[in-house]
Amino acid sequence: MLPPLIEDADPRPDLVGWQAWADPVPGAPYLWCASFSASAPHDLVAAFASSLASPVPVRRRTVPESAEGRLTFVRRS
Repeated sequence: MLPPLIEDADPRPDLVGWQAWADPVPGAPYLWCASFSASAPHDLVAAFASSLASPVPVRRRTVPESAEGRLTFVRRS
Protein backbone atom coordinates (compact mmCIF):
# COMPACT_ATOMS: atom_id res chain seq x y z
CA MET A 1 0.00 0.00 0.00
CA LEU A 2 1.23 3.45 -0.85
CA PRO A 3 1.32 6.05 1.91
CA PRO A 4 -1.41 8.74 1.83
CA LEU A 5 -0.86 11.54 -0.71
CA ILE A 6 1.46 9.36 -2.83
CA GLU A 7 0.20 8.59 -6.32
CA ASP A 8 1.67 6.06 -8.71
CA ALA A 9 1.80 6.37 -12.48
CA ASP A 10 0.64 2.73 -12.66
CA PRO A 11 -1.78 2.18 -9.75
CA ARG A 12 -2.52 -1.53 -10.34
CA PRO A 13 -2.96 -3.18 -6.92
CA ASP A 14 -0.91 -6.27 -7.84
CA LEU A 15 2.31 -4.26 -8.31
CA VAL A 16 4.57 -3.93 -5.30
CA GLY A 17 7.11 -1.22 -4.60
CA TRP A 18 9.95 -0.79 -2.13
CA GLN A 19 10.11 0.73 1.32
CA ALA A 20 13.03 1.37 3.66
CA TRP A 21 12.93 2.82 7.16
CA ALA A 22 14.95 3.31 10.32
CA ASP A 23 13.57 2.91 13.80
CA PRO A 24 15.74 3.37 16.91
CA VAL A 25 14.31 0.25 18.57
CA PRO A 26 11.65 -2.19 17.34
CA GLY A 27 8.20 -0.73 17.89
CA ALA A 28 9.44 2.86 18.29
CA PRO A 29 8.41 5.60 15.84
CA TYR A 30 10.44 5.76 12.63
CA LEU A 31 13.35 8.15 12.40
CA TRP A 32 12.75 8.24 8.65
CA CYS A 33 10.96 6.28 5.96
CA ALA A 34 11.37 6.17 2.17
CA SER A 35 8.79 4.63 -0.16
CA PHE A 36 9.16 3.88 -3.85
CA SER A 37 6.16 2.87 -5.92
CA ALA A 38 6.32 0.07 -8.48
CA SER A 39 6.72 2.60 -11.30
CA ALA A 40 9.75 4.30 -9.70
CA PRO A 41 12.78 3.92 -11.98
CA HIS A 42 14.77 0.90 -10.83
CA ASP A 43 17.99 2.90 -11.25
CA LEU A 44 16.69 5.39 -8.66
CA VAL A 45 15.82 2.65 -6.17
CA ALA A 46 19.22 0.99 -6.75
CA ALA A 47 21.08 4.29 -6.23
CA PHE A 48 19.16 4.91 -3.00
CA ALA A 49 19.88 1.39 -1.68
CA SER A 50 23.53 1.63 -2.70
CA SER A 51 24.06 4.94 -0.92
CA LEU A 52 22.19 3.68 2.14
CA ALA A 53 24.43 0.60 2.35
CA SER A 54 27.65 2.49 1.59
CA PRO A 55 30.31 2.47 4.34
CA VAL A 56 31.56 5.90 3.21
CA PRO A 57 31.14 8.45 6.03
CA VAL A 58 28.52 11.16 5.61
CA ARG A 59 29.45 14.70 6.65
CA ARG A 60 27.02 16.05 9.20
CA ARG A 61 26.84 19.29 11.13
CA THR A 62 24.26 18.09 13.63
CA VAL A 63 23.20 14.64 14.73
CA PRO A 64 19.74 13.86 16.14
CA GLU A 65 19.73 13.28 19.90
CA SER A 66 17.92 10.00 19.31
CA ALA A 67 21.01 8.70 17.46
CA GLU A 68 23.29 9.28 20.45
CA GLY A 69 25.03 6.06 21.45
CA ARG A 70 24.21 4.34 18.15
CA LEU A 71 26.65 6.15 15.87
CA THR A 72 30.42 6.09 15.72
CA PHE A 73 31.99 9.48 15.09
CA VAL A 74 35.35 9.90 13.37
CA ARG A 75 36.83 13.38 13.39
CA ARG A 76 39.27 14.23 10.66
CA SER A 77 41.53 17.22 10.78
